[in-house]
Amino acid sequence: MNTIFLTPYTLIENTDYPTDTKIVIRASDFENVLFQDGRITFSFINCRFKKLEIENSDTIEFKDISIQFIGCYIEEITVENIITTNLSIFFGSSILQGRIKNSNLLSVTVNNCFLNNSLFLLDLKIAVVSFTEENIYPVRWKRLLKSVNTTLENLLLEKQSFYIYDCKEIVFNFNENSTDKIGLYKRPHSNNIENKIGYFPSEAEKKNFKVSLNIQYSADKEHKLTKVINAKLLALSMSGYSTGEVLVENCKIDSWYIRNFSAQLGSNFYDIKPFRKETEETKLEIHKSNLDKVWFDNVSFDGYSTISLYRNKFGQTTLTACDFPTTYKGFDKIQTIENIHYPDKKDNNYFKTRYEIFVQFKKQLEASGNFYEAQKFQAISNEALKNIENLPYWDRLILKVNSLSNNHGLSIKEPFIATIAISVVFYVLYLWSLGRIFNCSDVDWNLVGYYFSFLDITHRSDFLVNKTELNGFSLTIDYFNKILVGFLIYQFIAAFRKYGKSKV
Repeated sequence: MNTIFLTPYTLIENTDYPTDTKIVIRASDFENVLFQDGRITFSFINCRFKKLEIENSDTIEFKDISIQFIGCYIEEITVENIITTNLSIFFGSSILQGRIKNSNLLSVTVNNCFLNNSLFLLDLKIAVVSFTEENIYPVRWKRLLKSVNTTLENLLLEKQSFYIYDCKEIVFNFNENSTDKIGLYKRPHSNNIENKIGYFPSEAEKKNFKVSLNIQYSADKEHKLTKVINAKLLALSMSGYSTGEVLVENCKIDSWYIRNFSAQLGSNFYDIKPFRKETEETKLEIHKSNLDKVWFDNVSFDGYSTISLYRNKFGQTTLTACDFPTTYKGFDKIQTIENIHYPDKKDNNYFKTRYEIFVQFKKQLEASGNFYEAQKFQAISNEALKNIENLPYWDRLILKVNSLSNNHGLSIKEPFIATIAISVVFYVLYLWSLGRIFNCSDVDWNLVGYYFSFLDITHRSDFLVNKTELNGFSLTIDYFNKILVGFLIYQFIAAFRKYGKSKV
């Protein structure tokens, strides 16, 4: 193994390290060295490493120590043995993979980097991963790709997977171009030839860059803040018990997995929707998680092709401005399966669990004042209830009748149309039983006006003819008309008052 000892404030450029390399940072290297504010302590520019290890075995009395890798290729990096607490590591516009784990490190920052496969950031004070369009330099990238005999197309074939476990502070951020420019452009005020030309990727090019983020928390670790902002992700996985605050905002996430998750200080999920729903199967899974103090705001549940909600505790969950399916068929995507990747493996109590999930959603929406969506979940929970095997026959019948008559209290269209159609049919039969229709060429237009009296369920039996002219058939028709029309009018009024009902 090739061991390197560095001199502070030195620059190493265009160097290949074809064998395993260890960078050792020693206190003795800082003797009689004055701290220079604003300068990077150690810099590697356009270098290539096969296997790199960074080690420090003693405390260094120096204000800040920073080591950066710009435009570098690192086939495998390992950082574990660090004693001093003032060391920061920065990777910019590089290609790398590996594992960095040490609670003494001040921070690790990764900006605009490609991964060979994956990067593990573990037990760090601060972990920052960012993609910033304003500092994409095509000249630098072209030289780096050529030096390692690969192409951008080959890199894009690999999924970029970041695993961030038990870091106190996590920032994962995409900073997009704020202008309408796409492609190459000239950067003003740049003296470096590599930085004179910039590049703004198009939306289609961004969709080729498939980044996955896996965040895990351990209950015995300290966490302060997790921020995932403006990210465009192929997948986001979150699990464990966070003792800090969790913010996921303005993100486009194709597959989102929340498993065995809870946050002591709460979580905010704001403005989240799928990114590649035209080309990718999009999934949302919330599994055995404590959603107390979790706020879902402007989350597009309807945008995901499959949703699994399995054995979660809602508590003080808040749902505001979220998009849910608008039809019963759309709600089929919301399932209660243990593993979203195996949709055919359903529990014996699948439909009962599904019913209870919808009821919980209804309660949370009512608590937030969203009665429109709450009533929708009331209706869909009743539809789920119909599928429970041991439900009594008469209860199932009631649910079916309510579903057909006014869509469980949501629609006035069905009872209105049914009222007109049934009453007209019964009125025609009523007139026929009395011999007032289909027996002469003259039309008595007064019968049209009498229809509205027939529609009034409180009308007298002799509203049209004397009692002596009535017969058993006409009285039977009149009686059943009053029952059916009365029921439909009640269903119409119940649906019409859906926004005026008192909320408990």
